[in-house]
Amino acid sequence: MPSSTLHPSFLARLFADGVGDQPLAEIGPGALTVYDRSRTQRLLHTQIEGVRVERGLFWSTLIVQPQTGAALRLAGVSKSAAQHFVEAFAEAGQVYKEAVSLLKREATRATVVAEWVQRAEAGEFWVAHHRITRAKADAAILAPVLRIPAEEITSSPGLVEALRVLQGFASDSTGFRVRANQAFVDAELKRYDGYFNTVESRPLTRAQRLAVVVHEDNTRVIAGAGSGKTSVMVAKAGYLLHKELCKPRELLLLAFNRDAAEELRTRLKERFGLDLRVSTFHALGLDIIARATGTKPSLASWAGNDREFREHLQALLTETICDPATSDAARAYAQSHFAPYHSPFEFKSEGEYFDYLRSVDMVSLNGETVKSFEEAEIANFLCLNGVPYRYEADYQHPTADAEYRQYRPDFYLIDADLYIEHFGIARDWSTAPYVDRAEYHAGIDWKRELHRKHGTRLIQTYSYQKSEGTLLTELERQLRTAGVVFKPISAEQALERLNSGHRIGVMTKLAGTFLNHFKGGGYRLDDLRLKARRQGDKNQRVAAFLDLFEAVYNRYERRLRATNEIDFNDMILRAADHVASGRYRSEYRCILVDEFQDISAGRAKLIKALKDQGQGHRLFCVGDDWQAIYRFAGSDIALMRDFEEHFGPSETVPLDRTFRCNAGINAVATRFVLANPAQIKKTVAAERPSTGASVLVHRSGENAIDPVGDAFSEIARRADGAKRSVLLLGRYGFQSDGLPWSAIGRDYPNLSASFKTAHGAKGLEADHVIVLGMQAGRYGFPSQIADDPLLGLVLATPEKAPHAEERRLFYVALTRARHSVHLIVDEGLPSVFVAEIQAFGVDVETRGGASAAPVKCRQCKTGIMLLRSGPSGNFYGCSHYPRCTRTEPACRRCQRGFLVPDSSGKRHNCNNALCGYSERSCPRCGTGRLVERSGKKGPFLGCTNYYGGGCTHTEDL
Repeated sequence: MPSSTLHPSFLARLFADGVGDQPLAEIGPGALTVYDRSRTQRLLHTQIEGVRVERGLFWSTLIVQPQTGAALRLAGVSKSAAQHFVEAFAEAGQVYKEAVSLLKREATRATVVAEWVQRAEAGEFWVAHHRITRAKADAAILAPVLRIPAEEITSSPGLVEALRVLQGFASDSTGFRVRANQAFVDAELKRYDGYFNTVESRPLTRAQRLAVVVHEDNTRVIAGAGSGKTSVMVAKAGYLLHKELCKPRELLLLAFNRDAAEELRTRLKERFGLDLRVSTFHALGLDIIARATGTKPSLASWAGNDREFREHLQALLTETICDPATSDAARAYAQSHFAPYHSPFEFKSEGEYFDYLRSVDMVSLNGETVKSFEEAEIANFLCLNGVPYRYEADYQHPTADAEYRQYRPDFYLIDADLYIEHFGIARDWSTAPYVDRAEYHAGIDWKRELHRKHGTRLIQTYSYQKSEGTLLTELERQLRTAGVVFKPISAEQALERLNSGHRIGVMTKLAGTFLNHFKGGGYRLDDLRLKARRQGDKNQRVAAFLDLFEAVYNRYERRLRATNEIDFNDMILRAADHVASGRYRSEYRCILVDEFQDISAGRAKLIKALKDQGQGHRLFCVGDDWQAIYRFAGSDIALMRDFEEHFGPSETVPLDRTFRCNAGINAVATRFVLANPAQIKKTVAAERPSTGASVLVHRSGENAIDPVGDAFSEIARRADGAKRSVLLLGRYGFQSDGLPWSAIGRDYPNLSASFKTAHGAKGLEADHVIVLGMQAGRYGFPSQIADDPLLGLVLATPEKAPHAEERRLFYVALTRARHSVHLIVDEGLPSVFVAEIQAFGVDVETRGGASAAPVKCRQCKTGIMLLRSGPSGNFYGCSHYPRCTRTEPACRRCQRGFLVPDSSGKRHNCNNALCGYSERSCPRCGTGRLVERSGKKGPFLGCTNYYGGGCTHTEDL
């Protein structure tokens, strides 16, 4: 590229008088600037007749000839520099001419776009992303003009100003949009102040008003519980119509159920006197298909009804199990793949492994609570193959002594008089991290020797065989060699086993959730199988599930075809396809969606297809990712969390106030739900103040206090005779069984009480809330029925945080209350959610309960020592029983407390503050206590760890 700046040559600077290093001339976008000793002249390209070079002996002279006046002589230039400068001037002149020509053609465009920019800067309207894109495209067309100063290309004052405006816009379009929209918001909030004060029963907050006036291509309003999201939907609809941003027939409001749609429709009618289109996705999908095809489809009876859907799916699963053509897939899954497998070697403590077993309900098909996944698989294999056995029955020869109880082999095969021992060792004979290797191997040797001594037959299996995929094949080989006869049970018997252990219900729930995501996401089985093959060692379970799912899915689809019906997913996806293909033309310019956190992949596809039918169509979504609790029904929280990724450029407006919960409940609920870092961060302030603790933990204690009764008593005290509503919530419906409804009505006539599940309470509110069953365990809160990793096949981003959806469900439970929340806690097995909330402090109060904190099991590390009664009196046993058999004696004085070591390590004190009993700690092991015993020489002090702990320390009494 030739140089656009001309400098004197080296010889001229050396020999010519007065010649320095300063430039002689410079070519600009639209003008030539000439520098001489006395002045600087700037000539537009249109003012120059020509530029030529006059060659000299030692240097050349550049001659610039204006159209009027004398020529300008620039002496002392090298020949090559002068020639290059002439070429650069010619190129610049050509660019200038093209720009002038372009401006003549595009003068109207420049004026119109500049006027739009000025109006936007004045705050007349919201600048959406698509409009910025269009303006930038216009500016790109005018780019050759905008590179030249406006006054150098045109003498029209209006056009000069337009080009200056466009040049500013082109240099910082992002900053322009931010400034323009801020100006619009400031002005619009003033213009519509009266409307916002009166459109609902109470004036809208600033955040609500901001949500209404933002008119982005895609707007995500993040609501909190009780933040007035319905008011925002109503006010938004009225605002769009008043500003004529769309006509009534061009406005669509979507709700997730008929009740919500009817509430919205009624409120809009009351406010604006218009019958606007408020629809469920169900009704919208049917209408689109009917208009596109001319025929309204028949919807299956179970579509849209969770209970009927589960019943229908369970019937199909039952057929699959009983059909010889598909029963093998069901048997394989029920036998070996009913839960995700984790080796004992993956856990740091025995208790962590027990927690995993509890979370997946590790029970055999015969109903035994087994101690490992591998034992469950062996038991299931024996059950399905009709081999009678007893699990952990006493060995046929006595082995118990003063130190050890009777030996109980893992399995005894009754007909074959054969024992099976499954040993938890790896291929290199190592043990799990929490198992003493030497002790475990000594136990193996003892068992082998015992069977050899008594001549009893023993088959041995090992953990490494499961990891290597040979456990059952090796077991079967050994059993056949030992003469065991296999008599596989019938399909009906297998079904009976699955039903008795509630396995059918678990399998149905998983299949239903998987089916909703599978169909809603438009997946194909072949693609999922390919995905599974990439998972390596986890492929066996995935493949087994997909075999079973395919059999159920094929039955499901055949049933739909036989009745000429479609289900909800079919309806949504077909509707989306009709819209995307153009067979259905949408008239909706503005789409408003309520409860957006419950959106599924299919619904999202339909919404996006409707919006994409016209440039400038708007999508406005209101939801709360903190209340996303319908994953089992197909909803995908990632669609709201990653909103812009799925729907395009967007704006987010958080609603920052709650009108329902008081400040104490709001503080506890917000802190609690944000413990999951994946939730969208927002700050929510409460309109209602609080005095004292608003979240109360009620625990049964030594005096047999009824925690539910205590909660009602406290609510009545706070109500002080006023009428108040009380909502009792359970994680499961059965938790309402046994509630003393008649006594509640009699004793608290001013309190109106009702029961709902936490899921069923979504959208409801009450003055006070009582949450039942705040305990640990499979049917506790959080439920320890773990989310199955298989769902990761059909979910874009499986959640990483533990109890993610259960945490949101508990947030929903907390935020139903206006004035107080009462948590009913099992004294022995409190929920981890309760322990977490109790640590929050000032807003939480604990009432009743034991006078001491729970004690962890010393053996498995995660179990809680629970007070139990036996033939010899009270004792403490591990909550992981029967997997963990650790026991400790209760305090000998009060029979309720647990003796724990003090900080000095010299004494064990009863943790019941009302007792005060104390015993000396064993100076040798530290964990045992010295208690009085009797021996051949009389009484003495011995360590309590003598039995089972191996500490032989004694002292004279």
